[in-house]
Amino acid sequence: MHRLIKGMVQVGGTTYRIVRQQPYHYEVIRILDDVSVGTFRSAPPFDLCTKGIDLDLLREIARGAIQTGKTSWVGRMSLE
Repeated sequence: MHRLIKGMVQVGGTTYRIVRQQPYHYEVIRILDDVSVGTFRSAPPFDLCTKGIDLDLLREIARGAIQTGKTSWVGRMSLE
């Protein structure tokens, strides 16, 4: 599997690394302790899977990653 670091996103004073696992599928790693906190898909169907953080927080991280160009995004999904 080819993992590609796409950049960093800061939400609520915490920084997260965005790592592409597969096309449109990303892992979110909290920089503070280098722990994976979830994954998300940036193409329909938009999907979130948390690992120890609140779903709303992961949604904000994914939204930040998409809005700042850290992901591939097809532009047909709702970020809500």
